[in-house]
Amino acid sequence: MISLIKKYPLAAFFILAYLGSWIGWSPWWLSLSGIGLLPYELSMSAIAGINQLGMIAGPLAAAFLVTRIADGREGLKKFQARFTQWRVKPFWYVLALVLVPLAVGIGYFLIPGASFSPEGGVAVVSTLITTYFIYILGGPIQEEPGWRGFALPRLQEKLHPIKAALILGVVHCFWHTPLFFTREWDTARSDAGQLLAYLVLVVSMSFVMSWIANGAKGSILLSILGHNGVNWALFTVAILTGSLVITNWPAAIGMATLALIALIVTRGRLGYTPNVTAKVSL
Repeated sequence: MISLIKKYPLAAFFILAYLGSWIGWSPWWLSLSGIGLLPYELSMSAIAGINQLGMIAGPLAAAFLVTRIADGREGLKKFQARFTQWRVKPFWYVLALVLVPLAVGIGYFLIPGASFSPEGGVAVVSTLITTYFIYILGGPIQEEPGWRGFALPRLQEKLHPIKAALILGVVHCFWHTPLFFTREWDTARSDAGQLLAYLVLVVSMSFVMSWIANGAKGSILLSILGHNGVNWALFTVAILTGSLVITNWPAAIGMATLALIALIVTRGRLGYTPNVTAKVSL
């Protein structure tokens, strides 16, 4: 097993990320609020814990495990150092903290008949700020070390950045598959159109996140902030409009537009600078 992981680290990561998460989430998606194979319903607190377990056991654990096996202790140290790699050009902070949330959220306020009804003033601002940091702990910090921290550099060493971003976006999207069968997961999925919009959103996000990760010289911290901007923007829309987000299309179109800008600005390279000495096995 160890020899196979060393030989095929990227494939091993994807398999372990899927298995870890799908098994970790199984008490939820197999329950009565999922596909109903297990005869019980879970409380929201239990679901929150299981959701965390699935993400930790998936891309986060897989990234650390495969890095340790494939790259050794020194490789693991370098990987860990990228979590606190904060000295990057200001533009990447602006992109992750401002432009990503704007791209995701602004379309919801352009829908005919959309309302803007924030109530509470300071309380709303306080809620949004607090929730931003809570959301970091709720997904991005468990996912991005795997997707952009581990998988993206290896994909780009083997494939054109566009192909790498596309493959990683599709893998990332379908990693969520068990959650689509649950009642509680807070993502619009009322029909096939919403599922398509979600695919467009996540794949477009992959292009933008590749741009951020490459521009920030592999900083996992900036990838976490960029990913969090997507999740937090959707929460912000719900707060400012006073209603749940029931369609993925405004977010998908906004993120696709930002991805197109990234491709144009970087001439399709998404900021990637190849390391000609690197050798990666798929």
